[in-house]
Amino acid sequence: MSTFDSGVAKDPAVSLFESEIGETARRLASPRFEGVTRLYSARQVVEQQGTIPADYTVARVAAEQFYDRLRQLFAERKQITTFGPYSPSQAVTLKRMGIEGIYLGGWATSAKGSVTEDPGPDLASYPLSQVPEEAAPIVRALLTADRNQRFARSRLSEAERAAAHEVDYRPFIIADADTGHGGDAHVRNLVRRFVEAGIPGYHIEDQKPGTKKCGHQGGKVLVGVDEQIKRLNAARFQLDVMWVPGIIVARTDAEAATFLEGRGDERDHPFILGATNADLPAYKVGYLALVRKLHELGVGDARGHLLYRISDAEYDEGSAWLAQMGLLLELEEMARAFQRAGGSSAEELLDRAETLYLDAWLSEVGLKSYPEAVADVIEFRAGEGQSFDMTAGEWLAFANRTSFHAARCKARSMGIDMFWDCEAAKTPEGYYQVQGGIEYAIARSLAVAPFADILWMETKTADLADARRFAEAIHAEFPAKMLAYNLSPSFNWDTTGMSEEEMRRFPEELGKLGFVFNFITYGGHQIDGLAAEEFAAALKQDGMLSLARLQRKFRLVESPYRTPQTLVGGPRVDAALMASSGGTAATKAMGKGSTQHQHLVQTEVPVKLLEGWLAMWAKHYQIPYSLTAGLRPHTAGSELLELTLSTAGGEKVANIVFDVIADRRGRSILSVRDQNTFDSDLRKKRLMTLNHLFLIHRYKIWSVHYVSPTDDNRYQAQKMKTHGLFSDVHDEVGDVIVADVSADGVKALLAPDHERLNALIQRMYPYSPVDIADS
Repeated sequence: MSTFDSGVAKDPAVSLFESEIGETARRLASPRFEGVTRLYSARQVVEQQGTIPADYTVARVAAEQFYDRLRQLFAERKQITTFGPYSPSQAVTLKRMGIEGIYLGGWATSAKGSVTEDPGPDLASYPLSQVPEEAAPIVRALLTADRNQRFARSRLSEAERAAAHEVDYRPFIIADADTGHGGDAHVRNLVRRFVEAGIPGYHIEDQKPGTKKCGHQGGKVLVGVDEQIKRLNAARFQLDVMWVPGIIVARTDAEAATFLEGRGDERDHPFILGATNADLPAYKVGYLALVRKLHELGVGDARGHLLYRISDAEYDEGSAWLAQMGLLLELEEMARAFQRAGGSSAEELLDRAETLYLDAWLSEVGLKSYPEAVADVIEFRAGEGQSFDMTAGEWLAFANRTSFHAARCKARSMGIDMFWDCEAAKTPEGYYQVQGGIEYAIARSLAVAPFADILWMETKTADLADARRFAEAIHAEFPAKMLAYNLSPSFNWDTTGMSEEEMRRFPEELGKLGFVFNFITYGGHQIDGLAAEEFAAALKQDGMLSLARLQRKFRLVESPYRTPQTLVGGPRVDAALMASSGGTAATKAMGKGSTQHQHLVQTEVPVKLLEGWLAMWAKHYQIPYSLTAGLRPHTAGSELLELTLSTAGGEKVANIVFDVIADRRGRSILSVRDQNTFDSDLRKKRLMTLNHLFLIHRYKIWSVHYVSPTDDNRYQAQKMKTHGLFSDVHDEVGDVIVADVSADGVKALLAPDHERLNALIQRMYPYSPVDIADS
């Protein structure tokens, strides 16, 4: 009989609880989580929630919208290429430049340090709270930039708003959660802090806490596959408790890993290495015998054997093998050399001794994975005429996807019962040795795929073929799974074998493979250092001319850093002051006393002057559209500049690529590297002459040099001489046309009455330079 039928009123708290379970179950089953596996129920989620609701709006909305955008990119086989900023202002700049997503890594966090932590390498040795604390100011900066933009746009006319670009400042961020910094409680605590800071995405790697290394350092120790799944599940559980559909990225370091913490998960078994030769000591025994011997020979810093307690019998076994291999004699010579050198290079000695031992041990032990060891037996015996149920290749296909127990049973059923001991290969710390590589990374990524939204294989270098191999293997089983790629600064990109064009297209090619989020981990750290070095050197060399040049570049690229007070929200804060004071405040920061007004002074000839000339020109030639002029670096960071003429729709119709250089007398030379009129209908209408006149006027040009000129350049230069821009044109100096600017001719063309300029546009002359000078 139901509670209702019995006539007993149902407890409202119980009814609410059951209602919340139903609502949570529906949310967990929504299309957003299609293909996602959870190890907990909706009831267990609700049990962790209180009766007082908490809403994490920034993280929740960002997660919803960022995920949708990534799915769209995946469907279109496109991607986001970004880098990890070193400051909140760099994050704002990323968004302002149209880069949709932001990466926040632990490498730069380690390198930067904090109030309580020294700068250091990426070992995740900083507190669990440090990356979330690094993230919070970035999110605040993005939200503030959004408020400042909205305020500024609210003061524009409707036409001005339509013409002004609106920046998307949503905090689409994936942050570094490292290994989760411990167990279940640590992972959930870390994710909670990220959500509270407004971060929608988090990557968790499969290294062991405490031994964690940067993905491009050696000695990485993996946890079992099951442990990585627990981390991912704990992160999802915390997100569900907070009602935030955060984006979970599962990273594996298996491609370059060398050790495994334990062999409790069968999915790791095919990649564990074991000894196939029983006639030598275990790796640990032999190594500790070596360290103890060095200590006995007077190398005081060789004390690692004191950490462990192994029997004298084992030490005797290890020492006997060292003697058998001739290593004891070499150790004695190394110790004598060490003593002769004053005992100042113990670390180097220990490294050499370890390498010596490792090479000797590996040469004898026959270290292989169990599938490889059995495959070798199959091939050898097959060569002697014995037949088996499967070929070596078929065996590997089976054994590389099953447990050691199942593989051994199958091998025994084929009459193969060989010595193979993974315990003998364990390190002194107790770690198993593993066969790292792409196949291991694929196996671990397939295992965790149902618990993550995005998969990431850390790699030792950038290689499109490896990326394709990984992507195809994942998508063969999980065709909708999104991928991420580390475009690491730790790689020397000039040693990847890629051409410059291949480097340029690398992110695009990754996108075609399903890598939707690709990032330069600590790019911000490096550009911060380079910018500081360049400006410090310029300041030391050129004094305040260095700052003037920097400000000129701000003006050139129309950077908001040109007006720093507006950049940080001065006008909006003043508006708040006026609102709160009822319009009576006399202490506005942006009043006449603000130095920002100095930066509003037009110190260079503006491109609007050229646009005015273009309007006159377009009217005469009855061009049915207006042209806008742009002056920017030719490519990002280039010293070359580009003057472009474009339609309102952004179609480029003409350009000049140039540089302004000074001769030894300090006179300005316009070095023209390329010029084009892309719209053939606009040619032979003196459009290029107007462009040259503007550049000569803006940069106070004394001479124009055409580098690697064409016949068209020679013709145009001679025509501009007849138009009064040049006083002389000659090309006898190498493969360069040199045109001397006619100061008088240019002055006449720039006259306020526009008489000569109109005459030039309307082809009402040529005048000779002498006529212009005499007029």
